Amino acid sequence: MSTQEHIVEGRRVTFPVRIRDAAASAAVYPVRADRVRPLVTGTGLDVAAAAGRTLAVLAFVRYRVNDLGVYDEVGLAVPVRRRGRLGAHVLHLPVTATFTMAAGRALWGLPKWLATAELSVEPSLTTCRLDAASGRVLDAALRTSSPRLPFTLPARVTTLAPRGDVVLRSVARGTARGVRLGHSAGLRIGDGHPMAADLRALDLPRRPLVTVGIEHLAFEMAPAVALPR
Repeated sequence: MSTQEHIVEGRRVTFPVRIRDAAASAAVYPVRADRVRPLVTGTGLDVAAAAGRTLAVLAFVRYRVNDLGVYDEVGLAVPVRRRGRLGAHVLHLPVTATFTMAAGRALWGLPKWLATAELSVEPSLTTCRLDAASGRVLDAALRTSSPRLPFTLPARVTTLAPRGDVVLRSVARGTARGVRLGHSAGLRIGDGHPMAADLRALDLPRRPLVTVGIEHLAFEMAPAVALPR
């Protein structure tokens, strides 16, 4: 079998994995670096910070046309460094379908877990009710401005995911169209789940630094590269 092909739950996944159309939004919060460090303890990663501050990103994605199927996803990530290289470390990545959960874990080391979500990603408003088996994780509402940017932007995300004695480095490259920006978000955190506990531990401010809405997101995911810790 080619190194660009993998079998996940009896299905063949061929790289690059293509996400042809998704809608997404995110809220970016400034937080204290000492609030983040306990959440990455034992990963071999360092929090990327300046003057004792860093960022926490809460993202919401509806995958509409995707090699891994149609599903919704919520992500909580923080910026980290590994030997001078920057990347995003995903703390939690709940999804609403089992196959993408298995593929994300197996191929990129992403901490996907199965959840239920009532997610709506509209041009200027995103709402989400996220639940786990243990109960409510969060309720969120993100708002962006009405005018959208009149051009397509390049998009690139590098994730760093520890697995055993290596760190999996994965790169996604694509484009974002119909981008809107804002500064308004409401977030109510639930109880009884590790993601809710981590959100509380971050001590997020009431107002995000910025909110971003993307009407059409497309990207390709390359195979993960294993780097020694």
